[in-house]
Formats: sequence, structure tokens, C-alpha cells
Amino acid sequence: MNFIIFNLNDGSQVSCDLAHLSQSLSPNCEIVRIIGDKHEAIGYVSHSLIVHFAIEWANYAYQNYSKSQNPKVQNCIDLTRKWLQDHNSVSADQLKEAAYAAYDAAYAAADAAHAAYCAARNAAYAAADAADAAHAAYCAARTAATAAGKNKLNEKSRQGTFILKFFGME
Repeated sequence: MNFIIFNLNDGSQVSCDLAHLSQSLSPNCEIVRIIGDKHEAIGYVSHSLIVHFAIEWANYAYQNYSKSQNPKVQNCIDLTRKWLQDHNSVSADQLKEAAYAAYDAAYAAADAAHAAYCAARNAAYAAADAADAAHAAYCAARTAATAAGKNKLNEKSRQGTFILKFFGME
């Protein structure tokens, strides 16, 4: 399955497959699926949607690849989700503080846990700063795939399928 990501800010486009869909997104882009010689519109990706994807992938990595649970990381994920519901409910300082706490907790953690913590931290940074949204989604996708170890391609495909399901396409 192949896709084209149209960046609506600068008119550029990127082609990718399902396994690279999550890493190809940018704020203010349109996803189109190529089926034979036809194109099917999948959906529009906003800044908030990129943060949503990033925090969901971070949470998935945290729940499935972490060897231990840490309340600081869960707090980071929860605050970012709260920010997504209402951008005025959590300040940028609160998000940054939670992200730093999650990062500190992760510093000494095992690789899989560290990857999940970094993904949560990056999602929180994206919530605080719109310019980092695409980077956060990329980092969340990359770190979840890294945490998956030998199944990186499967993890990337899972994230692509998550995007399609979000838009009601799978």
C-alpha cells in the first residue's frame, strides 16, 4: 500500500508505504492512498492530531515495552492528553516540567523504557511548542519501533494501521 503526503504549507509531497506513514507526517498535511491508478483521500493532519498520534504511540511503547512503570511518565502522558482535550487546561510550563520529570526517570531505565519515556517527553514538548509537533510524532514512532527491537518494521506498520483506523479506513 502506498501513500502520498501533501504538505499544505509549502506544496511539497512525500511518497511512502504503510511502514513509513507515521514518520512522514507533518502538521497541515493531507494523506492520500494510492490504489492502482486511483487516489483516495484519507484525511487532514493538524498540529493537534500529530500530538495525539505521538502521545498514543508513546503510551503504547510505555505500556508494552517498558520493564517498569513510573508515575512521572504516566503523568506526562496524562497531562498531554489533557492538553489535547483543552489547550488552556495545561500550561506549557506544566507540560515541560512533566516532560523533564519523565526524562529524569527514564535516564537510568532500560532501553525499552527509555524509548517510551523519550516518546512521552517529545509529545509533551510538541504540545508546548507547535514547531516540534512533527518531530514529536517522528520521535514517538522511532522510539516505539526501537523499543520493539527486531520487530521494527512490524511496529512501524502498526503505527501506519493506527493512522488508517483513526480515519476510519481500515
